[in-house]
Amino acid sequence: MKSLIAWRWYVALFVLCAGLGILIGGVGQMTIDNLKCRSTGYDNDHFLAYCRSDMYADYEHGALFYGLERSAIDSIRRAEVLFVGSSKVQAGFSSKAVRDYFNAINVRFFVMGFGYGDGSTFSEAILKKWSPSPKVLVVNADPFFHEKLSPPAQDALEGRPAFLWRLALKSLFQRVHRALCLVASRVCPESEPSIFRSARDGQWNWIGPYVAEKSVPIDRSAQTTITEEELATATRLGEKFLDQIGVDRQCVILTGTPNSSLDSTAIAMALAASLKTNSLFPPVDGLSTLDGVHLNLASAERWSGQFVQAMTSILQKCMSASMHNREGVAGIATAN
Repeated sequence: MKSLIAWRWYVALFVLCAGLGILIGGVGQMTIDNLKCRSTGYDNDHFLAYCRSDMYADYEHGALFYGLERSAIDSIRRAEVLFVGSSKVQAGFSSKAVRDYFNAINVRFFVMGFGYGDGSTFSEAILKKWSPSPKVLVVNADPFFHEKLSPPAQDALEGRPAFLWRLALKSLFQRVHRALCLVASRVCPESEPSIFRSARDGQWNWIGPYVAEKSVPIDRSAQTTITEEELATATRLGEKFLDQIGVDRQCVILTGTPNSSLDSTAIAMALAASLKTNSLFPPVDGLSTLDGVHLNLASAERWSGQFVQAMTSILQKCMSASMHNREGVAGIATAN
């Protein structure tokens, strides 16, 4: 009997050691493969959302869907104002102006856009899984409501073992990468463009670590719009999405971040009329982009600052009675 128990302990110990060896080997290989990813954006708040490396690439889709970044999930759940959209919303609302505005009125917010052009289908899956209850929903609708899924979003929703294994390794790699580059910076080339995401409010840190600040003026003459059929589809999907989220339609704000490729204002305005929501469009004169699509940092600061100031009256109507008792919301209009 004792020999049988001892044998079982030996087997368990062997399996444990083998598992640890596989895990350590996997993290080691992940580190070697992605050592060129930039590390300058790490802090207690940010994680590595994307690195232009074939062996790392996107992390944030899977991380937010499976809850690997727990503080980010907590922030999504507690957000009173939630921004959704594609990378355009990340570029447009990842600004100091937005952060300062909400911090000043003590309102929690989260910018929950995704790269690769993902829209309502993946965002709906995230929101359905983590059940946030925002008081105000801001949608970059140009259009946001579509059924397309990017490869990272599809991989996350399918959740195949190979994907989940690599996702776990990416999560562990960040801890090793951050420590290694901190104590031995010479071994970190910092050559692969990277995007860091705030777990507290979802904003991207990408001007610098991923792309250099540029100034490409917005060219309205090149803008296109969507067809009536596409508008009808977006309206149908928008109805489904908004019903699922459960936010009062008068507390939903549709907008369109300025760019040269789409007439975002016209598209969002048409959708807002169909969905019976609010719409908000700050002035676009003199704004510039990085690439014709995403606002550059200087323009994002100006445009998003005007946007949040303009949404104050909607915030006042949609926040709960207890919110009005807190310092800020009731007096923000006069404070600015």
